[in-house]
Amino acid sequence: MQGAFVSKNHYKSIAYTRRWSSTRPNHSASEKLFADAAKEENEEELPSKSQLLSILERKDENWTGEESMQDAVLRMLVDKYKPARTGATRTADVKLKHAPPKVSSAPIGSEDYFRAVESSKTTPTIKSTTPTPSSALSTAPIQRSPGSWADVPLIASTPGHRPWHTEFKVPSHERASIKLASFPTRSSASSPADQATLNLEKEARKRFEQVGKLHRARESTLDYKLGAGKKSSTGGGSRPNLVSVKGWGGLVEDRIERARVAGLFKTVKGRGKPLVRSVDESNPFIAREEFLMNRIVQRNGASPPWVELQQNLDIAVQTFRDVLRQSWTRQAVRKLTTENPSHVLVDLTVDSIKALRDPSWVSRQQSYHDVATNDLNALVRKYNGIAPYAVRRPYYSRESEIARLYEDCAEDVLRELRQRFGEQDLAADGLPVLKIPDGVPLRLRDLWRYLVERVVEWITGRKH
Repeated sequence: MQGAFVSKNHYKSIAYTRRWSSTRPNHSASEKLFADAAKEENEEELPSKSQLLSILERKDENWTGEESMQDAVLRMLVDKYKPARTGATRTADVKLKHAPPKVSSAPIGSEDYFRAVESSKTTPTIKSTTPTPSSALSTAPIQRSPGSWADVPLIASTPGHRPWHTEFKVPSHERASIKLASFPTRSSASSPADQATLNLEKEARKRFEQVGKLHRARESTLDYKLGAGKKSSTGGGSRPNLVSVKGWGGLVEDRIERARVAGLFKTVKGRGKPLVRSVDESNPFIAREEFLMNRIVQRNGASPPWVELQQNLDIAVQTFRDVLRQSWTRQAVRKLTTENPSHVLVDLTVDSIKALRDPSWVSRQQSYHDVATNDLNALVRKYNGIAPYAVRRPYYSRESEIARLYEDCAEDVLRELRQRFGEQDLAADGLPVLKIPDGVPLRLRDLWRYLVERVVEWITGRKH
């Protein structure tokens, strides 16, 4: 029965029931009960679905999520062919001025209300949603009581005021939910302490980068030597994790395996020979770890800073003394050969050469000797500043170096004389005759002329 009343013709069934109940008398109580039940069910069903909703359901279809064929074609046509403009753009104020809205005070659900809805298709209407009882059928306008607040404007009107002139101001008792960030002002001029701190951080960062570069360069060198650039058959090219001890163990095992595959263990120095033992290895006062670390440091040439300066100082001193020895040896040989005959040169001894002095040569070379000695003393001063007290060195002096030179160069001078005059021939007058590469014997008096001719030939590039 309930489904029949919800059907399309439920209004006809209601009218028929009322007409039947009014014209036909109640001959039995059962018929009266059935009629009352039908009336109650009709009253329950009618308010559940309003007439406006029924009209809207019959008027338009609900959106199913898919665009229909007609709507798609219309949209494409509008996109392709734009509608022609009618002229000047009409603002909302102009439209409201030409077609002011109409106020409808009809209750929702009445016939006047539906007529107003139909007429709103062409004319805008302001709808009054004042709740009224469903039984009210009067269409009279609402009468406002005198002195109503609806007639009093909330804000005093201003001549020429427009809605877009209104500015919104936050009330004083309201707080914004978003807080603006506040950044402290930075002073442009930094203090000397801050500048020093920045310099220290910069130097530390630079040293860290240099250490990282050296470490990467060394790792790349070892990888190149061990063939780590090529993927071996035992593993891939990924690096092990060096954070834990297990990671370091994996790295060591990987490099040992790569070296074995490359055949580096076949060419190890000392392969098949007994190990060379060191005295420190059996020293009970040196731990095994300390001994191994010291040996690794020694084999790699690492040393403290003062040891490196000591090596540089030794090289500088040896170079200076070698230059002095060569210069004095040439000067002594030249002086002896020009001032003494051959039989005197043959009889020279080491003691006689040690007693040889040349003040003119010392005076000529004094400026060079002073500069070289000052450079050596600068290195000594730098070395003594960082070296332990027990290994510090004294300063060098020019007089002591020249005195030592006479003692050390005597054997070199004698050896040079024997090389020059060991295979000499004597002329008729007893003067020594030297063997020239061309095979032409020359006396000492002709030596200078021979040297001048050879110098001229060397300069001009041709022989006379």
